[in-house]
Amino acid sequence: MACAELQTLNPWHRSEWDAALARSRHAAETGNYVVARQLLDEFSRTHPGTREANETAFWKAAYLVDPANSDGSLAMGIAALDGYLSANPDGMYRVEASVLRRTAATAQGITDRLHTTATDTTTQPVVKDTVVVVNKSRDEQIAALKEQLAASKAELAKVSAELDRIKKRLANPSN
Repeated sequence: MACAELQTLNPWHRSEWDAALARSRHAAETGNYVVARQLLDEFSRTHPGTREANETAFWKAAYLVDPANSDGSLAMGIAALDGYLSANPDGMYRVEASVLRRTAATAQGITDRLHTTATDTTTQPVVKDTVVVVNKSRDEQIAALKEQLAASKAELAKVSAELDRIKKRLANPSN
């Protein structure tokens, strides 16, 4: 006869978790990410080793990738999501964390490309025998940059829409 160990949720912890998560979400929605993180940290401290305490890592990571969080960044959020995914193979928010991580990585790639493009397209005049040679005219460079910016903005809008969809889904997990 085989024995399986099931991790059960303590109903008392569950109601405290629901309350802590609701307070944390409210703080994040009002832009107070420091308080949101502190509320999650306090829950983890008072409920160590519980499944719910492990899930605080997901929410803290999600708050880090939020563009409205001035203390967060895509790189920090991606690292935190990687930590959550590796530490919680059976996490309650594993699918959401994977989607959010891929979305954040895509946004990070777009940001990196924009930064690289902006620094790469600043052409320095090439001086040969006192004659200045420039590869593209200034107007051509501006037009190319505007096209790249428009394409990047469109891609970023798609990523933002996906992040908003994820936020709404996480706000209403029953749907």
